[in-house]
Amino acid sequence: MAESYEPTLFRDDVISYTRLLAAYGAMIKFFLIGVKIDPTLAWRSGKRTAILGFGSMVIPFLFLLALQLPFMRLVKIDDEGNRVIPSIGDPDVFLHLAATVAATPPSVVADVLADLRLLNTELGRFAVATSMVNEITRWSIFVVYRVIDTAHQRHSYVKAIQEVVGMGAFLIALLSLVWPWARWIVRRTPKGGRVAEWHILVMMLAVLTIGALSDALGLGFLDAPLVMGLLVPDGPPLGMALVEQLELFSTELLLPLFFLTVGYITAFDRINNPIMMLWMLLYILSGHVVKALVAVFAGVYYRASIQKAALLGLMLNFKGLVELMVYIGVKGDRVSYLIRSHAHNLTSSGSPQGFVTALISIVLVTGVCSWLVTTFYDPLDTRHNVGYRALQHLNAQEKFSAVATMLNEDPVPAMLDLFEASCATPAGQSSSCIHVLHLVELSGRANSTLVPHKNRKGELVNPAQMDRLHNAFLNYEKRKKEGVAILPFTAISPYTTMHQDICSLAMDKCVPFVIVPFPRFDSGASREIEKVARNIVPQVLSQAPCSVGILVHHALTSSRPLVPEKFRYSVKVLFWGGNDDREALSYAARMARHPGVRMSVARFQQQAKIAEDELSWDDVIFKEFVRGVAGNERVTVEELAARDINETMAGIKSIESECDLVMVGREQCAGSMLGEALGKWVELPELGVVGDMLASNDFAKFSFSVLVVQQHS
Repeated sequence: MAESYEPTLFRDDVISYTRLLAAYGAMIKFFLIGVKIDPTLAWRSGKRTAILGFGSMVIPFLFLLALQLPFMRLVKIDDEGNRVIPSIGDPDVFLHLAATVAATPPSVVADVLADLRLLNTELGRFAVATSMVNEITRWSIFVVYRVIDTAHQRHSYVKAIQEVVGMGAFLIALLSLVWPWARWIVRRTPKGGRVAEWHILVMMLAVLTIGALSDALGLGFLDAPLVMGLLVPDGPPLGMALVEQLELFSTELLLPLFFLTVGYITAFDRINNPIMMLWMLLYILSGHVVKALVAVFAGVYYRASIQKAALLGLMLNFKGLVELMVYIGVKGDRVSYLIRSHAHNLTSSGSPQGFVTALISIVLVTGVCSWLVTTFYDPLDTRHNVGYRALQHLNAQEKFSAVATMLNEDPVPAMLDLFEASCATPAGQSSSCIHVLHLVELSGRANSTLVPHKNRKGELVNPAQMDRLHNAFLNYEKRKKEGVAILPFTAISPYTTMHQDICSLAMDKCVPFVIVPFPRFDSGASREIEKVARNIVPQVLSQAPCSVGILVHHALTSSRPLVPEKFRYSVKVLFWGGNDDREALSYAARMARHPGVRMSVARFQQQAKIAEDELSWDDVIFKEFVRGVAGNERVTVEELAARDINETMAGIKSIESECDLVMVGREQCAGSMLGEALGKWVELPELGVVGDMLASNDFAKFSFSVLVVQQHS
């Protein structure tokens, strides 16, 4: 039946053009893979990464070479005098399989981890760095093999070395041309501007030309575009522009033609020896098992968690597009058959059955490993964390520390005011340590990074990756002298997983509080930033290892320069009761010690019944606060009797327009009546009932910020 419709669907006069476009799509894809990879990551990786990367390539490779010996006993001579293994093909196919199974392309690992939202986790970053070393080891083995294989075929090591030297000269010429060209483009691009369109067009044509030249020299048409991509600086402006403009073109238009060609040459109907196919599949899977065991033994040697070591081994076994292209190269007499030959008329080094087996192994291994990683790896596992994670449990004189996150500069003035209010300046009182985390979208690169800008001595490092956002907080630190310590960080990761950077930093630094900005609809923020910020907040609320403060920044909030000596700040605290309200009140008690803070606390007394234990705990915390501010003329406390929801609403709306900050818990006690009366009208559930009301358009004319607090339980 297949023979009846195949000539109609795959005409010979059309399939050649399809292969040509598919080959060009593969070139562009490999070029973009190189653009996204930072090759210096391999040199900057530590000793453990280097050892594991080297071992994860060499040990499985040698194991599979030894395991192929039983298959070599089946070698026969066919009618044309060639050595073949029945139902498999050329015996050299096992060498290619061993190298491919042992290899871990960093682009494949990064793509799969990004899909699993694990790219910017500790284990994800380690896996990408390890794959870099693994790839360098693979290339080294390839060079040695190329010399030996060429010498064997031509019976002369001199000619083999001459061929390798010719390839090396081509790569050096590529380095001499592409490296300065890419940096010339970067220098000509204004800071924050876009790369000119003609640069992108010329780069595309260069990829096609270099791919053809490298294929003519024996490198293969995919290797030189990959090297060319490695020479282009990742990230903005050039790397990001290339990825943005070529990714869609290659992935959505050209690569489907490549996969069409893959389907065309995949012949399930030509499987004639299922037993041999099963043995070949077990051969491939055994290499993956050994590769995972290498990571486990390395973890045991370095006294790491066996579970994390096993998960790392699974990550190193991810397979994808790169392996598919290699297996296609094994299927044909050379990789470039996509351009030159008809698939079914090739003198193959691998049989159709062997090719199908290799495809099945890619799907099976990646599917199982991905499922196991997502099932057993929790990057924010806080089950074994010990110590307080809430402001309520802090000692009154203990240092205040927090993680403050920002996507752009808009919330900086409100953040600085909040930090200054949190810092008790008189001698003998607590100081503050703020970890400022600037969140940057991962674009034009494959590996996510968390960049610290200060070392353990407090000296600035990586200043080139700092921006005005960091400088604003560092200038504040200078004005405060020794009262505040600012520790700046930059997290470069996908928007979908930025919450992991926030939560992991909070966990590593053992801070009791995380502050996340939440732009209003009328704040003037870009729609993209607004959407991202709103998506981050629910993830942080559910996964943070400490209490969380959501800072709603109004458009009319003053952006005046902060002068600590002349700082004046008005705070309003709304208290009903419950865990979150108690946490907000504990934070307010710390602010009340600042000489420039004027505070008004309103407690709403409800008539509804409340659980006795919750009521007593609210009373204890509130009485402690009242005793703590006794004699402080800058703090006023009032108790409002709210018999129904209307009186409660009137009390909320009585907030003065001169107020700079309103603090409230995300959820109130069960007797507040707020949830029952207003819950169905809430538009932003992450802010709670009162927070949603204060952030609504009803209060748009006021200039105050809103801090919605959730206590970590």
